[in-house]
Amino acid sequence: MKNLWTKRNILDYLRHPEESLDKNYSPIRQKYRKELRRMDEETKKDGGVVDWNYILNDFM
Repeated sequence: MKNLWTKRNILDYLRHPEESLDKNYSPIRQKYRKELRRMDEETKKDGGVVDWNYILNDFM
């Protein structure tokens, strides 16, 4: 999933993280959104917070 970590995918997920909106995207983008959501929810479940700002600005 090398295209998962693109600004387009991350920003899109952050703007509209609701799973109900996934149907508005192509199957591959739905897959990316699902994976970003899984990682986000897993991190929150463990008491953490994903530093999206770091990923978008410093990591890329």
